[in-house]
Amino acid sequence: MKWKITKVFNFEAGHRVWKQNLTHGRGAELTGRDVPLQNKCVNLHGHSYTLEVTLGSDTLSEQDMVMDFYHVKNALKDLIDTMDHSFIIDVNDPMYEELKSLAEKYGAFKIFPVPFCPTAEALAKYFYDFLTQKLEQAGLLKDVKVVSVVLWETKTSKAEYRPE
Repeated sequence: MKWKITKVFNFEAGHRVWKQNLTHGRGAELTGRDVPLQNKCVNLHGHSYTLEVTLGSDTLSEQDMVMDFYHVKNALKDLIDTMDHSFIIDVNDPMYEELKSLAEKYGAFKIFPVPFCPTAEALAKYFYDFLTQKLEQAGLLKDVKVVSVVLWETKTSKAEYRPE
């Protein structure tokens, strides 16, 4: 892509990585005997997320832009507003039904159900797919592509999704 633009968003949300098991899986052999007894991320916890979406094009519009940042913001605004201050939870999580019931009963928190374990990697792809679908629905995919989506969970931890 000759030109790229990046729009940054911030939102707050909770989640839990219910599949986390530090004693197994890719990378466990790097830790050796120092694996903590508790997998912290299986607990309910939250993040101040930063989302970076990068769009690219080999041509510019009649306004000499890849796309106006205003339109990028509006394409994601409703989704981010819905996720903001929610608890993102996998519908396959063993706690899903109970947390859903509590949310409905007390209205004290909102849940944002997804069909995957809400890791930073999976959420980055979720945002990528969502924005790509928006561009497709608007008939823009022939000129503009989602180059990458980066999701920061903390100041030191991020996940990036980019199609090959």
